[in-house]
Amino acid sequence: MNALEPTCGRGDGGFALVVLLGIIGVASMTIVLAVQSFVPPFAGRTNTANSRLATVQSAALVGYQRNGAFPATLNALATAGGLEQQGWWRIDPYGDGQDLDYALVAGGARARSRGLDRLLGTGDDVTFQFASESPLRDRQRARLRLLRAMLLRSAYRFDVSMSALDQTAMRSAMATTARVQRQWLTATAAERTALTTQWNAGVATIAGLRAAYTLPSLPAALTGAGGLMEQLGTLDSRAVDGAGAALRVDAVLGMAAVGADGAGATDDDM
Repeated sequence: MNALEPTCGRGDGGFALVVLLGIIGVASMTIVLAVQSFVPPFAGRTNTANSRLATVQSAALVGYQRNGAFPATLNALATAGGLEQQGWWRIDPYGDGQDLDYALVAGGARARSRGLDRLLGTGDDVTFQFASESPLRDRQRARLRLLRAMLLRSAYRFDVSMSALDQTAMRSAMATTARVQRQWLTATAAERTALTTQWNAGVATIAGLRAAYTLPSLPAALTGAGGLMEQLGTLDSRAVDGAGAALRVDAVLGMAAVGADGAGATDDDM
């Protein structure tokens, strides 16, 4: 062998392999860290999806309470719920910048995130479905209080001198007006025309029977000395509906809730 010829031993080859593997390892770790910086872990994405879907649900229920129907689109939902039109709340964390899926469905509304496979309508979708029953349940509790006041202890309580036929007519008329108030909020324009006819007939029957039997007038106030709550033998603190909002005296039905708009004599009163 020529003394000047370079040599390459096995030890040098092994060292080169170790260096190469080290470089590959560092590069791989750099790629992993870079990807993780842009792609949140699965659990974090799911939590984000749940949070944003809960925001959509809350805004949809606000829209329902104010307008009697769920908003039809995310833009309408933003307006109803006081959200920023193009805010973070509507972006699907699994959607590569796309909006959450939102749609009206039978009995309510639905919002969905695409889930890990980034496809809608598959088994890993994160779905919130919310029915109109929830906000109406609070209102129903207010109506039950109203019915109890009307039928048992209010100024319309049945005098012993009232004939059985007129007692039945009074009960029917009050039940009709209460039902009309219950149905009005979610009724269509055509349905409201029919409900108005029923309301007028019920009110006329009640007024006629009040005059015929000289039933006492309702007090001007719901609470306080001489107020309706005192006449009912209950506490002023109970003059609230199922959502905790104050009731008001109603000239026809005894008491009513002012509805989600916070103002009386509007079409969402109860």
